[in-house]
Amino acid sequence: MRDLTRLELVTEAVRAALEEVARTAGHLLVGLVDEEWGRRYGRPVRLGKNPTRPKTRILAAGDDTCRLLQRLHQHGSGYRPGLQAEALRQIVVQNYSRDAAGRLRWRTADDGWLAPSSSAIVPPTTSRRATLATGTSSGGRGSPRMSPRRAPPAAST
Repeated sequence: MRDLTRLELVTEAVRAALEEVARTAGHLLVGLVDEEWGRRYGRPVRLGKNPTRPKTRILAAGDDTCRLLQRLHQHGSGYRPGLQAEALRQIVVQNYSRDAAGRLRWRTADDGWLAPSSSAIVPPTTSRRATLATGTSSGGRGSPRMSPRRAPPAAST
């Protein structure tokens, strides 16, 4: 299985969370999801090595994610986020930050805020072809089993 780029990870996490919310509390998506969202998240995303307009896509995915999570928090009385919505929240925290003016920014290694991959939170899979982070098979389609990533051990004092 090929590695997902960070942008593909964010986009696939948004898509999976939207599908989860549509199944469990579709009324929360009314007035939020439009035709443009359908184009961005209606099918699996595979960007390849050189995606077109990556900065635009990065910011659009981040803005969409924040709007979706805010909608679930504000209008979802009685709604309990599922695994996909919780994974999306964790992914956005790892990949975006806000600058002093409150604008959304893509985290970079230069910022010093990008989590090293060895301690990154791995969400439940968003694809039939992969396995769950818990190591269980997602349908017996011959997918390799993956073990969850663990944070490095704490330094002893």
